[in-house]
Amino acid sequence: MFAVLNLAYLLGVLLAVSGLWAVRFELNRRSVAPWPLFLPALVVLLCSLALLAGLSTRGRGIWVIAFVVGVPFGSARAFWLRLRTDYAAKLVRLSPVRDGMVVVAAVVVLAGVDVVMAFRTAGAENKPLFVAAVALGAGYLAGRAVVTRSRARRAVHLDMR
Repeated sequence: MFAVLNLAYLLGVLLAVSGLWAVRFELNRRSVAPWPLFLPALVVLLCSLALLAGLSTRGRGIWVIAFVVGVPFGSARAFWLRLRTDYAAKLVRLSPVRDGMVVVAAVVVLAGVDVVMAFRTAGAENKPLFVAAVALGAGYLAGRAVVTRSRARRAVHLDMR
């Protein structure tokens, strides 16, 4: 059982690190198709689910609450993002923002700390606070992606080729 948990925790850290790759389009202000807006949220959500493997039902309840709390904050942030849309090329470009990168970097640190604590206390139940913090980040990114995508459908058309 402990080997399965080790694999789940290592998968969680790997997914957290791949979240940094998924959010790179925000830093260099590239125009992207609408689906990469959801990729960081999906990767961080999968990371939090992988870290959730060793928690009790109480820890899972805290995870759900943290995810639900994160969604409105990400949605509110998405309302203030400037974005441009090219309907012909099906591209979206966000204003230069760093909040997605900050959230994903925090998720990498929190996932790493959670895994180190899990390996140091072999056999003991993990504390749900780190997993809840990762779920909060996943909720934030998910709310931001959904609202940004819905705003992109109504944004003013600009050619971006």
